Amino acid sequence: MRRTWLVVLGMLPMLQAWAEVRTAPGPACLDARRMAEMRQPSPGTLAVLDQDGRRFRIDLGTECPQADEPGAQLLARDGWVCGGAQEYVSAGEALCPVSGVTAIDARAYAELARAAVLAQDDMETMEAVQVHEARRRGFGGSYSYCFSPRYLRSWSEDPTGLLVELSPKHSGGNRFYRVELAGSCPELDSSPAIVFRSGMDIGLICGNPGDQIVAIDNRVPAGPALGPALRFRCNISAVYPHESTGPADTAAN
Repeated sequence: MRRTWLVVLGMLPMLQAWAEVRTAPGPACLDARRMAEMRQPSPGTLAVLDQDGRRFRIDLGTECPQADEPGAQLLARDGWVCGGAQEYVSAGEALCPVSGVTAIDARAYAELARAAVLAQDDMETMEAVQVHEARRRGFGGSYSYCFSPRYLRSWSEDPTGLLVELSPKHSGGNRFYRVELAGSCPELDSSPAIVFRSGMDIGLICGNPGDQIVAIDNRVPAGPALGPALRFRCNISAVYPHESTGPADTAAN
């Protein structure tokens, strides 16, 4: 009898793993049980990041301005939100129907997340829901679309903008971020050093209004008014984790 119980108990972890495997009913379906972050850029739109790093835009059938407040939930059969019938956002006493779910990339998610934070700051509402994390008051950012320049390791320039490398340990597990510029910045070609400046003075670079790259060229004297080095300022338009695994990334690894 003891041997039989040992065999059964030894199989329990395997049986539990099988029970936890969930297969999405469609390619653009969100598992509400694995939601990591939810933000609301407009009363009829939500941006959701799941625990596997996938990103989604959820369109609501009606305006639901409190969908990102504490206690808000996604309700759907078996926990799958796909944009079909009988899917809702429960926020307080409101029950808002989901009209569509779209899988989006890191750039699109960052744009929605920035819009959500700016809208909430203007309306002086509570910060977007951060699932499994401590909530913070006031204007802030997330490593899902921001990075801290204090952990910068290196940077390189290409036609899209800049690719920056950071410490993954201090950047939410993200090693590379893409930084897009609002316009051309030829000074970067000859700049031996750069400094990132946060327009919101939050210590994070998110693509918010006022975020800049300051290109410093110590080889060109600028006089006492500008200091010992010539400085060029380049406005940042977008920041998001770099998802490509092309040859450049392989070489960096």
